[in-house]
Amino acid sequence: MKTRIKLHLIIYIAFAGLFMACENEIPYNPGQQNPQLIMNALLNAGQTENLVYLHLSEGNSIGRINEATLSLYVNDKQVESPQAISPEEYYGNMQNQLDKGQYEALLKSMRFKIFRLTARLQPGDNIRLEATAEGGKYHVSSQVTVPRPLQSLQVDTCTALIRQWGSMRAHRQYRITLEDLPNEKNYYRLEIVNNKDFRCVIYTPNEDENGDYIKDENGDYIYTITKDTVVNYRYTELINREDVILTDGHVTSSDDDENTMFPTNIENKYSIFTDNRFTNSSATLKVYTPLYDDNYDILQSLNYTRCYLKQNITVRVLSLPETYYRYLKALNCMDDEDYDEALMEPISLPSNVEGGLGFVGISSEIQYTIDMPDKKWGWW
Repeated sequence: MKTRIKLHLIIYIAFAGLFMACENEIPYNPGQQNPQLIMNALLNAGQTENLVYLHLSEGNSIGRINEATLSLYVNDKQVESPQAISPEEYYGNMQNQLDKGQYEALLKSMRFKIFRLTARLQPGDNIRLEATAEGGKYHVSSQVTVPRPLQSLQVDTCTALIRQWGSMRAHRQYRITLEDLPNEKNYYRLEIVNNKDFRCVIYTPNEDENGDYIKDENGDYIYTITKDTVVNYRYTELINREDVILTDGHVTSSDDDENTMFPTNIENKYSIFTDNRFTNSSATLKVYTPLYDDNYDILQSLNYTRCYLKQNITVRVLSLPETYYRYLKALNCMDDEDYDEALMEPISLPSNVEGGLGFVGISSEIQYTIDMPDKKWGWW
């Protein structure tokens, strides 16, 4: 979860620079000004690539890290010591969008370090991350255990009308049935990803030396592919307001969502839940997503002779440690515009990094993928 992970880290860093770490929480302490190393990572045992971020807190600001190292230990054995990702690699997609001076200034502005982990993590593995910065002046570590994933997942879908912003609109309804991991307290997160890959191809007719179009023996024009690119769109919007488990019993309607003057509760944006209501048994979650079947605006923005669409929907249920669940629950409040610190309980961000600040989370997942029918457009 690349985009959302970045959101978590930015939010966390902004607050971490103003707080001092203790064993379990980050309380407010305006007197703390000593620089501290921040380590953040949201690892997924099902992915072949995980990112670890290092920042330097300097009181009320974020300082520059000139040199840093990272080591990954699995079950007390060092398995990986990656090099930091270079600014050129991290900002590579911006090179063609900026002039030379702007791009070089962007590269120099990178004040943090990012490391890419590629080791395969397994349920039950004890994971330890150790990081240093500025020749060992700063040293932090964090230890987590990979949770067990769910063993079964069943997904049924249909199209349903729901009231959204004053009118009835068609959405895709999901009924997701899962079996709780037995004889233990469990924490989960639901995520649905709608992924659309548009392959855009431009065909240019071949010309001879006189500028005339060339034809084959059947009289058909001969074309050359002059552009072949894939544009990806990824959507994660999820409507969970009707589900008892995901709302923890506080089921709401579209009228509640539209009541901006007297909000009723904090929205569960990260769709986290516990097994409190179905311990050692099964449960069926009911949620919705938009259909994402209107491609007009996207097609208008693309330059193509022919365009092919491959679309799939991935339903993921992540198993989380309790600290990861608490971290996302805190972010639910911090992200919610209805949160009022004067009227609601104060937020305590969990911290599991020794020697500095930050949070390291680990999850394992089970997923169910739905392939949608391919579509294509073209001028002939």
